[in-house]
Amino acid sequence: MVHAQRTGGRMIRLPDLRDEEGFTLIELMVVVAILGVLLLMSTSTFIGAKERAQDSAAKQTATKALETARIVFTDHATYATATPVELMAAEPSLDVVAQAQNSAGPDSASIFPDPNATGTTFVAAVYSDSGRCFYIRDWLAVGIGFAVDDDVPAADCRADQHASVSFLMRWPSV
Repeated sequence: MVHAQRTGGRMIRLPDLRDEEGFTLIELMVVVAILGVLLLMSTSTFIGAKERAQDSAAKQTATKALETARIVFTDHATYATATPVELMAAEPSLDVVAQAQNSAGPDSASIFPDPNATGTTFVAAVYSDSGRCFYIRDWLAVGIGFAVDDDVPAADCRADQHASVSFLMRWPSV
């Protein structure tokens, strides 16, 4: 409906605002609520992706430490000689520390070569920025095992702590 108003001899047509259509407050609130839910869902997905990436970097370093130790093992027929110096000489991109030192992060592995005369066991521990410590162990009598210790302080992610975790035949899902 249009109203007319006379001004100075001319008729001006004014729109009737009661007939205008638009969004109600309820419709706008529903749209805002849906956008909020979508934002929350995407945020939790991104957080999970970040932790998985951090964990993946730590697993790769642990695997690289074990692969390098196996190369050293083939040269000497024992893990007893798989020292940090020996491993870093075999793989210069690898940062390795001794068993009593903690892994400084996803690029650093704490190793535990078997100190016994048999030299049949090797363990590496790597700290993830997500707060987990990843262990990988090669025990010649059993095979390769994998373990994860959740919510560990960085200072406690050391290869000599491997007795406190249960090793599985593949990386546990976290």
